[in-house]
Amino acid sequence: MTATTIIFVRHGETLWNKERRYQGQQDSPLSPAGLIQAEKVGQFLRNRSIQAVYSSDLKRAQLTAETIAKHHQLSPVIDPRLREMSFGVWEAKTREQVKLEYPDLWEARGQDALRTRIPGGELPLEVVQRFQDFLDAQVPRAFGKTIVVVSHGGALRLTIASLLHIPLEKSHCLRQSNVGVSELRYLQQGRNCSWEAICINSTAHVD
Repeated sequence: MTATTIIFVRHGETLWNKERRYQGQQDSPLSPAGLIQAEKVGQFLRNRSIQAVYSSDLKRAQLTAETIAKHHQLSPVIDPRLREMSFGVWEAKTREQVKLEYPDLWEARGQDALRTRIPGGELPLEVVQRFQDFLDAQVPRAFGKTIVVVSHGGALRLTIASLLHIPLEKSHCLRQSNVGVSELRYLQQGRNCSWEAICINSTAHVD
């Protein structure tokens, strides 16, 4: 059966990742370790037959995408629908700062993250919807091909959960490490499922 393969990749480690800050749609540069990780995932995928590389418009994802695309004589196609979930007023703050400054909101979100909106931020379903818009546009064009999509931890967890019919409140169980690789196949005529998971969060290339 002919299938479309999508290789989802999270960006390399950033300085804010190390500091455990909410990044959301703000940008933090890749750390020295993140730059090395980006090169390693590029090397890891260099022998795959890849026809296109897509990336979030945030720099940490773009740089990671470029290290993959260069091995295939490609340039990443930038799409803002692949951005990380927006965390609104929490962005740039550490978890500890958020707990101190927004204790009630922190508690409410811990109880119901799907329906508790951070001021200025997105709800999980809104992230899934914009990511799905991207997939609806690009997957038909990639029939029988392999494409790479470089995005972010939260957005990828939610999207992969949605594609595999995992409840979104359980999406946190799908760990997405820096430059972790998750490979899914879209089966156009799949009888039991439309999307098949080949691997989730493979990190052997950076261990």
